[in-house]
Amino acid sequence: MTDITGWMRTFVNVADALSFSRAAARLDMPQSTVSRQVGALERYLGAALLKRTTRSIALTSEGLAFYEAALRALAAIDEAEASVGLHGALSGQVRLTAPLTLAGARLIAMLARFQEAQPRIEIDLRLSDHALNLVSDNLDFAIRVGAIGDSRVIARRIGTARRVMVAAPAYLARRGVPHVPDDLAAHNCISYSLLASGSKWTLGAHPPIDISSNFRADSPDALRAAALAGIGIAVNARWLFEEDLAHGNLVELLPGHPPQDMPIHLVMPAGRYVAARVRVLADHLIAAFAADTLLRAV
Repeated sequence: MTDITGWMRTFVNVADALSFSRAAARLDMPQSTVSRQVGALERYLGAALLKRTTRSIALTSEGLAFYEAALRALAAIDEAEASVGLHGALSGQVRLTAPLTLAGARLIAMLARFQEAQPRIEIDLRLSDHALNLVSDNLDFAIRVGAIGDSRVIARRIGTARRVMVAAPAYLARRGVPHVPDDLAAHNCISYSLLASGSKWTLGAHPPIDISSNFRADSPDALRAAALAGIGIAVNARWLFEEDLAHGNLVELLPGHPPQDMPIHLVMPAGRYVAARVRVLADHLIAAFAADTLLRAV
């Protein structure tokens, strides 16, 4: 029996990744099976869809035309299945990435609620504060905090990271409490090296402040640890400091001049076929972020 739909799904994944091995990893099947299915599809169509070399593959002109048509056809099939309630039977793996602290504070609980409703969908979550490459790392989508500068992706704003400025009571006892943004010139302000703003902090309506620091880190958890150790003043998402603020381990500073909020986006590769299981999870997270009063987009 000819499984043209299955072959199409396999081909689309190969075309997205431009790699048989990455497509095999995404589909959780042997690479030999992926190659055999694409070959069967080419014989069925009577056309070469891929140009293969020992180092790379690329779409032929016929392959590009078929890829675009296959995207439309597979999307229509998924919509038809959804219309008769087949989402309850969805299965397979969804690979996503998110920042470590956001995952611990909010995302894991959202994913747990999703899997209660969709127990057959497997979630492969890769945590990183660095922006992973969605294509080369075989990821279906990402949750990212901050501005999106990559035009090759589709980004939807789903929330806002409210940020706060904090310091340990021991640090404030040594160095004093800042009362206005200009007071920060006399303080050690811990720098988060992944922010494009670098050594400038934007606080409320005040003009950007040049900060000085003898400590930099590329991890929010390291910033929190440094603040708790009394190294200096830190700025990051409120969810990072919630427990420490509640227990008095850290103190919020300059609440009348809050640090600039950061957008939270759900990001997908542009032009890629989106499987129903991926869309269902993405829709769940969009709704969950919208319901979270701390993260709700503005």
